[in-house]
Amino acid sequence: MRQVAVVLVFVVVVLVSCGGFAFAQTKEEYYRTGYIYFSQRDYARALEAYRKALEMDPQFVDARYWLGKTLEQMGQLQEAVKEWRLVLLSSPRHWDAFQKWRAYAPSFVQDGAVVEKYRALFLEEESPVLSREEGWSTLAPLALVLLGRKDFSSLYLAAWCFRWAKEHLSPFFAPYEERALQGALENLTQDDWMQNPRLVYRFLQEVTLRFGGAEKWQEMLRKALNRAFAYTLGLPEEQGAEGVELTLHGGEVEKRIIRSGEVQEPTGFFLRE
Repeated sequence: MRQVAVVLVFVVVVLVSCGGFAFAQTKEEYYRTGYIYFSQRDYARALEAYRKALEMDPQFVDARYWLGKTLEQMGQLQEAVKEWRLVLLSSPRHWDAFQKWRAYAPSFVQDGAVVEKYRALFLEEESPVLSREEGWSTLAPLALVLLGRKDFSSLYLAAWCFRWAKEHLSPFFAPYEERALQGALENLTQDDWMQNPRLVYRFLQEVTLRFGGAEKWQEMLRKALNRAFAYTLGLPEEQGAEGVELTLHGGEVEKRIIRSGEVQEPTGFFLRE
């Protein structure tokens, strides 16, 4: 009996020295083993266990998510982002993976020429054909970078990107699109109107149609439209369109400028060709 006990102890020691995987026969068992090692901060063994689970089933979402978390703890952030991106490609509503991806992905995107590429794509067509892989790896992280800027052009491009991402990647991007449009509206200046009046008109028309009935948007829209009309009427931005009577006739706007109670001669200008 004593000899049997000695043999059992020897077997246990051998199993532990081999990494503790001898009894892990299924992907679920490898996954549970990985979680145990992760909780013990033994990240190297946790990494091995999660990878063995994924060798058995590459679509094992939970194992891949925790593999990403293990890589994060090991300081391999770019590799961790790749794993969370794979989770989101197969499970777009995986909230925890989205939050992790959201925290780190913008750090690894290079804007530069990529900004102009997407600006040209979205100017030519509202929903360009892109792969979901490119969406998660480049377009959506770029949009998050642009969301942190304070200029109309960047924020409007971010809104286009988020709209595409909302429709093709994950519904989690919906509130980001609205935030980008609001930021673009708040940062719209006469310089933007002067540089690209067609783009500004398209933007104002879009926001008015989509959000014009919402109370929180109405004051922002009023101020933006006032600045736009001020530029079109040749008035100082601070004056806006105050003291101006506007009448719409099809695509033409007739203006009457009222100063000191006197109505000057009406003139017209076109909002569209």
